[in-house]
This record gives sequence, C-alpha cells and structure tokens, in this order.
Amino acid sequence: MLSFPHPSLRPLALTLALAMGGCRTIPAPAPPMAEQAALTETNAVVNRQGRPCPDDTCLADWPDAADLERLDHWDCKAYAVAKADRLIRQGYDPARLEYLLIEGPPLRVAHAALLVDGRWVLDSGPRCQDVCTLERFTAGLRVTGRLPMTELPYLRQALRIRERH
Repeated sequence: MLSFPHPSLRPLALTLALAMGGCRTIPAPAPPMAEQAALTETNAVVNRQGRPCPDDTCLADWPDAADLERLDHWDCKAYAVAKADRLIRQGYDPARLEYLLIEGPPLRVAHAALLVDGRWVLDSGPRCQDVCTLERFTAGLRVTGRLPMTELPYLRQALRIRERH
C-alpha cells in the first residue's frame, strides 16, 4: 500500500503506482492529526454527556439540540444530534455533517451515528469507540439512510405534519 506525506502529492503517487506495476488502490488520507484528535474528543465528551437509553428506543423523533438537556435519556439519535451541535459550535461547516442510519444483525434496532465528511463516523455504541471509517462502521450491516445534518429540521417538520393527518 502506498502512502504519501501530503494530499497534493496524490497525483504523483498515482502516476508512480501505475508506472511501477499497474493499478493499485491508494488509500484516502486520514484527517489531519489535530482534526482527528478533535473528532475523537468530541465523540468521547458527548458519549459521557447524556444518560444512555435503557432499551435503545427512548425517543420516537429526532430531538432538537436545544431539547437535549431536558431529556431523561438519550438514544443514538440524541447522541448524534449532540455531536453535530458541538462540532458546529467548534466551527465545522454543517454541510460536512450527515446523520447515518444502519441496521442488520447483531443490532436489535436501527442505529444512528454522525458522519463527518462522508468518511468519519462518531458513534455512541460499541461498533466505533473512537472515530472510525464509514467502511469499518458499516461492515456487515446495511446503510438504510444518510441525511445531511442541514435537512433534519425539514424532516422533523414533515414528520409532524404527517402525524397531524
């Protein structure tokens, strides 16, 4: 596997890989160390923040970040919302954040996590204790939804309208 010190060297590395014996997969670079440390810290801090839901299905809806402090328990959706809120307050562009839904054995219910830059998962469960790649997080499971963080208010509104009818 090839590695290179800087993303700007990626085209050169690709050319060298082809010249040295054909096609090879060049791994996408990991986030910069400072960013990975910030993501890991955010994940850990938020995972200690709420009281975990005893049966994984405490909330019927996605909570607003402003409502998190009033909740008795947090399910995976609440943890994902709290992580997105914290990252935005740290300066992350909301367009970089998505909510990810996965399901399949051994999970008992669908599970939500926060996805950063389409690659890095921040999770409240045992699948991803720190920050892990999307591929590692979803291994053996089905991705059943990806929702840009900026679309959540519209989803909430649509669900509330549907409930009234």
